[in-house]
Amino acid sequence: MDDDIADFLLSARAADALTRLQAESLDNENLLRLLTRLRASFDAREAGALVSLARLRRRATVKFPWAERMFFTAEALEQATAATVAHHHAHWLDRHAPPGPVLDLGCGIGGDTLALAAYRPVIAYDRDPVRLHFARANADALGLGDRVEFRCADWTEELAAGRLPQAAAAFADPARRVEGRRVFSLHAMAPPLSALLALQAHTPALGVKVMPGVRDEEIPPGCGVEFIGHKGTCKEALLWFGPLAIHERWASVHLGDDGQSEWRAIIARGEPPPLGSLTAGDFLHEPHPAVIRAGAFAELCADLDAHLFDPQIAYLISPQAVNHPLVQSFAVEEVHPYSLKRLNRRLKALSIGQVELKKRGFPVEPEQLRYRLTLTKGGRAAVIFFTRRGQERLMIIARRVR
Repeated sequence: MDDDIADFLLSARAADALTRLQAESLDNENLLRLLTRLRASFDAREAGALVSLARLRRRATVKFPWAERMFFTAEALEQATAATVAHHHAHWLDRHAPPGPVLDLGCGIGGDTLALAAYRPVIAYDRDPVRLHFARANADALGLGDRVEFRCADWTEELAAGRLPQAAAAFADPARRVEGRRVFSLHAMAPPLSALLALQAHTPALGVKVMPGVRDEEIPPGCGVEFIGHKGTCKEALLWFGPLAIHERWASVHLGDDGQSEWRAIIARGEPPPLGSLTAGDFLHEPHPAVIRAGAFAELCADLDAHLFDPQIAYLISPQAVNHPLVQSFAVEEVHPYSLKRLNRRLKALSIGQVELKKRGFPVEPEQLRYRLTLTKGGRAAVIFFTRRGQERLMIIARRVR
């Protein structure tokens, strides 16, 4: 986005138009009508920018409850931390860091900046002047502008030149897309791990947002790694250094809707989980993806009085039903060696007409099998798990436990 368009969107002229657009349908079918009407008062670029921002604000409501007052670019919104998760970051940092201001490095449009500023004074850096301009406007819109000092600069260059200010703690959000392509290594981020370790020497209390699939062998010694669960997925991982590394490895999962903001943490101690059998009549429990990434199986087994049926398969088994927020539970009806013919016979015999397909440790994507399944029209629902025990391929017919 050009600077002049960004300045326009922040103007009083644009504010009035954006307020009116909040009540409009922004669907593609209505787009031409909206643009035609707006071009009576604005030029083509301005009209397009107004509609784009109005659409982004509507999309952003899943991340920010106050999105109708905020400013975004499409890429920055995609990369921004959701408010619920950002406040989790900020609360942890405020609780464990020494007193004083916080550096927010790579602040984007201010997702984490806003949360950090609710707890402490913030010095926020970004190289992109448009994003920084929008971050400042977002802080002002939420009454936090006097809590944040914004600086348009590359913090790695400031650190190398000795100009990065001293602070009680720092939070960094490196880019995980480089030249338009997603990267999967800490060494390929921008800036890379080496720059972050140099930062940690400058500011020992450091938090770094990284990809949820961070490789265990790349995690630096002495830091803790927290896997964040939000809206049913493992959203990200956090590397915590210095006084922020309270645990070595753990998962924090947000429960319920954003209005509740309830979090459940489970700490992995590195102990092996118990192993046991898998039979019809058992209950199978699928852990939240963040718990799986943390490897907190022994701890979850202890909570559920459960076990694994294979040390490499992240399904927990218990003889009784449980109600636990960190798992989805299923009643096991039948367990068989994998055979498509046998599966179709059992689907017909059990009058199953709707199937949810899941897999873990199975070499074939289940959806490739869907069109080959024999289902009963109007039949009941079931869940089919394709998995393995050792080298034996298994199929498990189950039903969800609500």
